[in-house]
Amino acid sequence: MDTLRAAVGWGLVASAGAAAATAVAAPLYEHPGGPALLAELNHPVLLAVLAVLALAGAALLRSRRPDVRRAAGAGLALSVVLGVLAVPAYGVVTDPMPMEEWDVPAPDGAPRRLVVEQTSALTDPVWRIYVDAGTFPTARRWPVAEYRSDPESAFTKGVLGARWTDADHVRIIDLDHGHHDLRIGPDGRPLDRLDW
Repeated sequence: MDTLRAAVGWGLVASAGAAAATAVAAPLYEHPGGPALLAELNHPVLLAVLAVLALAGAALLRSRRPDVRRAAGAGLALSVVLGVLAVPAYGVVTDPMPMEEWDVPAPDGAPRRLVVEQTSALTDPVWRIYVDAGTFPTARRWPVAEYRSDPESAFTKGVLGARWTDADHVRIIDLDHGHHDLRIGPDGRPLDRLDW
């Protein structure tokens, strides 16, 4: 039983280290052409909380001192309660799970996908358009455009449709039914800018 507790404790320490390393590395690599996996994992607050919870669990399992185990258990219980209460607030503020509007594979069978997501930072929608080139876990993310809605503006911008017209071009249709044709390189890099 002690061997199992020790193994689980070391596993939690390793998990905490991995979460902390990901929280540090993800923002550094989230740039055009960066790893799509790290772009998806770029949630430092969630990763930091996960690291703290894993360390508290490791202290609870690995420590032989009763006062350390009591403190770790109390901290873990308090963290779980606060975490349950904070999840809805964090979801409203940051929208960690954007609504995927379109995910369209390239027509030539190449490992490229045109993706359009809509997030809601509080009440103002944010539209993100990007091309993921490659296969999991080595896919690279190439941003095409991002549009943040302006609450002061009388006009609402957004995406009504997105598709590949051929293997080298995508068409974005905005809410005004305007067509925006953009060239996409073989590596997924956009060769034109989207001008709203």
